[in-house]
Amino acid sequence: MRAIIPGRYQPFHNGHLYLLDKALKENEEIMIVVENAGESFTYENPMTSGERIEIIINVLKNQFNKEMNRIFIFPMENIKNNAEWVNHIKVMLPSFDICYSNNNLVKILMESAGIKVKTVELLERNIYSGTEIRKRISMGLEWREFVPRPVYDYIIKNGIDKRIRDLGIKN
Repeated sequence: MRAIIPGRYQPFHNGHLYLLDKALKENEEIMIVVENAGESFTYENPMTSGERIEIIINVLKNQFNKEMNRIFIFPMENIKNNAEWVNHIKVMLPSFDICYSNNNLVKILMESAGIKVKTVELLERNIYSGTEIRKRISMGLEWREFVPRPVYDYIIKNGIDKRIRDLGIKN
């Protein structure tokens, strides 16, 4: 089977790593869909799609090097019409059998289009969330332990932590 895992990955964190590991054990191929590809330099979406893809590739090389031939990454521009979102995904991606997501809207949209959605128990969702990690970075709190090492290294090396702080906390 071929699965998709849509997400913004702002940033990719240990919860994403956990989900990817589960999906790899259950499927022949995985398509990581980097959503909101055109949005960047905002608090909610501080990184470009290229930066997020580089980060994910670094994580894959570090954690899943032997599985690289089974994982594909696609940037995806979002559309404003939720009712058309699944059709947009289907047109832009190779065919897929299942979607991994814990997002209620994604679940509703995929299931209404006849696509099976697999939810995975969340790994400490209160700390393994992009929102929480961006908040911690903004406030100067510890966040290193919530992301794979290649993510932390990339964010620091490229000054993305400063970018997130400069964009400020959005309530």
